[in-house]
Amino acid sequence: MSTGQTILTIASFLFLTTILTNFYTLVASTGDDIANGQDGILETTISTSYLELAQGMSFDEVTDSSDAAIANATLLTLPANLGPDCSAEDSIQNFNDFDDFNGLRVEKQPGGTNKRFMTRFAVHYVDPNNVTTISAARTFVKRLDLATWRSFPPASRGERLDTLHTSLVFGYFHFD
Repeated sequence: MSTGQTILTIASFLFLTTILTNFYTLVASTGDDIANGQDGILETTISTSYLELAQGMSFDEVTDSSDAAIANATLLTLPANLGPDCSAEDSIQNFNDFDDFNGLRVEKQPGGTNKRFMTRFAVHYVDPNNVTTISAARTFVKRLDLATWRSFPPASRGERLDTLHTSLVFGYFHFD
């Protein structure tokens, strides 16, 4: 093999190596995009499950135990007392009203994956005319805000973790 053929062979190997490196970088990037998409789907599923559970609960501790309509918002739980009503309400299974979620943080590992997701809950009274405005007074409308993100495995260098923010507005109406 002459010197020219050797140089041509080395140049061909360098060209092939460059093509393969770029190809595998593209494949790895696509795999990361798919994994991030799957994380988003799991975050949405977890948040939706919590929202559906909260929708099935009573509006307030007072409305949970009474069939009579509450006409005065001052009978509702004080904004500073939103959260579990007693020490027996130590888990979601024991919650009986919507605002018991306030201040809760839950980490879950969905089946079929080794990933864990954290969800943080906050419940506020809101202005019935503008549900984006938190009210310092008691109203007949509450909003549950959730933030859900992947907590394990931790983000690798250069990876960006997304946090899913969702809200549910819940109003008290009694039809007689």
